Amino acid sequence: MNHTFSLFEYLQSPVWVFDIQNKKIIWANSASLPLWEATCPKELSSRDLSVGMSEAVSAILDGYQRRFEKGEVVKTWWYFSPNNIIKKALCHFSGIPLENGRLGMLVEVISEEATLKRELAVSSSGNLALLFSQQGKLVSANDAFNHAYGPHLQDLASFLGDAQQAEQWLHDSQNNKPVKTKKLCWTGKNHHWFSIECKWLEDQQQLLLTLINISQEIEQQHKAKYNAEHDFMTGLLNRRGITNAIIENQHSQQPYSLFFLDIDGFKMVNDTYGHAIGDKLLRAIAIRLQEELKLKGLLARFGGDEFIIQVEHRNISEPAIFAKQIINALNRPFHLKEVGELSIGCSIGMANYPTDAKDIETLITQADMAMHRAKMRGRNRSHHFSPDMADALYRKMTLRHHLTLALEAEAFDLYYQPIVDLKSKSLKGFEALIRWHDEELGQVSPAEFIPLAEETGQIVPLGKWIIKTACKQLAKWRKKYGKNFIMSVNLSRAQLQSSLAPTIEAFLQRYQIPPSQLALELTESTMLQDYDEAKQCLDDLASLGLELYLDDFGTGYSSLSQLQDLPISIVKLDQSFVQGEHKGSQAIIEATQAICEKLDLKVVAEGVETEAQLNYLQQCSFDYCQGYYLGRPMPAFEHEDRNFTLLNTVQDLQPATKVSEINSGTVH
Repeated sequence: MNHTFSLFEYLQSPVWVFDIQNKKIIWANSASLPLWEATCPKELSSRDLSVGMSEAVSAILDGYQRRFEKGEVVKTWWYFSPNNIIKKALCHFSGIPLENGRLGMLVEVISEEATLKRELAVSSSGNLALLFSQQGKLVSANDAFNHAYGPHLQDLASFLGDAQQAEQWLHDSQNNKPVKTKKLCWTGKNHHWFSIECKWLEDQQQLLLTLINISQEIEQQHKAKYNAEHDFMTGLLNRRGITNAIIENQHSQQPYSLFFLDIDGFKMVNDTYGHAIGDKLLRAIAIRLQEELKLKGLLARFGGDEFIIQVEHRNISEPAIFAKQIINALNRPFHLKEVGELSIGCSIGMANYPTDAKDIETLITQADMAMHRAKMRGRNRSHHFSPDMADALYRKMTLRHHLTLALEAEAFDLYYQPIVDLKSKSLKGFEALIRWHDEELGQVSPAEFIPLAEETGQIVPLGKWIIKTACKQLAKWRKKYGKNFIMSVNLSRAQLQSSLAPTIEAFLQRYQIPPSQLALELTESTMLQDYDEAKQCLDDLASLGLELYLDDFGTGYSSLSQLQDLPISIVKLDQSFVQGEHKGSQAIIEATQAICEKLDLKVVAEGVETEAQLNYLQQCSFDYCQGYYLGRPMPAFEHEDRNFTLLNTVQDLQPATKVSEINSGTVH
C-alpha cells in the first residue's frame, strides 16, 4: 500500500489518502503538510479528524464513499480548518483501495491557476451542507456554512422562505423523488442564491442538503440580461428589452398603443456640432420623454434617434392627444451647456393592440410605417397606421425584388419620343425613356420604380444601362439613316459621380458617337442639390462636348444667379405651363423664353398636346418642342417602320397618329 501511495509523493500539489470510516488521514505527501499546518506526515496521520466534524460533513463523506463504490469521482470546493485556520481548496475526490479491502478516499488538490480562476468565477462557496430532521428542524450545518453565513439558521422553512415548499421537499425526498434546483434562500442573516441538491438519509431519517453558492453567477446573469436589454447611452430599454417586457405581460395585457417616434432635425445637430453633442441631446430627449410618460407605460430607445413608447389605454384618454403632448414637449428648446439652445421636432407613428395587430413585431412595423407617413405629410406630427400602408410597403418590397431581378436580366426597354426643331421644321432628335414590363407585375410606371431605384441606389446601374442602350441605338440609326440626331437621356442626382464622365466617354468611343449628339437631362433640384459637388461632375461632362439640358424648368428652386453658372445649353420648360390655360402660365412661358434668350440658352417646350399650344409656342419663338401632338414615345422598331418620315412644315402636323411618323420616344 505504501508503494502505491508513494507514486503521489513527487507531485507538487497536495495529495492525501483519507480513511472515511475512521476519519483519519493515513498517508499524505509532503506538499500536503503546509495545507494541514502539520509538521510531518506522522503527526498528521495521528490526528482524529472526527473531533469537531459536524454530522452534515460526516453525512457528505458517507455519500462520497457510496459514489466511489460506483466508480464516480467528485470535484468541488472544500473547507479545511487545521489548527482553527480556515482554508479553502478546489479538490478532486476519488476512491482508492486500502490494504484490508476497504475503499479509502484519495484527495488531490487542484492547483492550476487558470482552473482555479475559472472555477472561482462561477462559485464562491463549495461543500456547504445542511442536515435537517424529519420535522424540518436544523440538525447540523458544516463549518463552511457557519463560517460563511453564521449560526443563525433554525429550520428548512425559514431557509426556503416557504413552509409549504419545505414540507414538499421532505415528502419528495422520502419518496425517492429527486430535488435539484436553484433558489434564493435565507441563511438566517442574508439572502443568497444556491444550487441545491437534496438527499434523504434513510438510516438516520434526515434530509441532507448540499449547496453551492451561485450568487455571483446569478448576479452576472442579471447584469448580462440588463445590459442586453438596455441602451447604454440613455439607460432606457432597448428594442429587445421593450419587446421582452411586452411579451412577458401580453397574457394579461390591457389594450395599448405603440408609438414609433423619430426625431426631426437630429442629423443636422450631429452634422453641425458633432456626435458628442448629438449623444447629449439624445440623453436630454430621453429624460424629457420619461418626464412626459411618467408611469403611464414603457419607453425604449429603438436605435439612432428613434424611440418606442408603449402606453396602455387605461392610462391615457386618447392616443392622438397624448402623441400631440409628446410632440409639444419635444418642441420646447433643449439647453446644452456647450452650444446653448437647440430646437428639434418629432414625427410619431401609432398602432394599437389588439385592433391593429396582436404581436409586438407587427405593431412595431405598423407604427414605423405610420411614422414615415407622418414625415411625408410635413413632419412634427403623428399618424395612425392604416392597412393601405401595409399594402404600399408590400408593393414597394415586391417592386424592389423584381427590380433587382430585372437589372440582372436587363429586362427593360427604351422608348423614344421625338423632339422637333420649330425653326427648321425638322426632327432634332429623341428623348430616351425607360419602360419596364414585368411578367408578374405587368407594366410598371417609371414614376413608381425610378424613385425606388434612386432610394435603393439601383439607379446607378440602371442609368448606366440606359446610357449604353441609347448610345447603341443612336449609333445604329446614324449608320442606317445618316442623320445626326441628338439623343437625350435623363440623369439622376445619384449618378453625378466622378466615374460618370469616364464611363460615358468610353461609350461614345465604343459606339463612335460624336459627343455633341448625346444630351443629358437633369432637373433643377438635381443640379442644385450639393451644388459644388454636382457642378464639378457637370463641368467634367461638359468638357467632353456633351449637351446638358435643364429639365422641368419652373418647378424647382434654382436661382437665376446659379442658373447662369451651370454648363447647360438648353432649358426644358415643364409641361404644366404649356398645358396651363390661365394667364399666369402664358406669362411664365413668355418670361422663360425672354430670360433664356438673354442667357443665350435654347428652350424646349414639353407636353405639347394641341395645335393651339404648338402655334402659341411658335409665336413665342421657341426653339424646340415635344409632346403627344408631335409624337408619342415608341420603341425603336416602330420608328424604323415609319422610315423616319420628316415633316416639311409645322402646318403639316396632324393629331398624334400621323404626327408620330416624325418619331417618338420618352416617358417620365
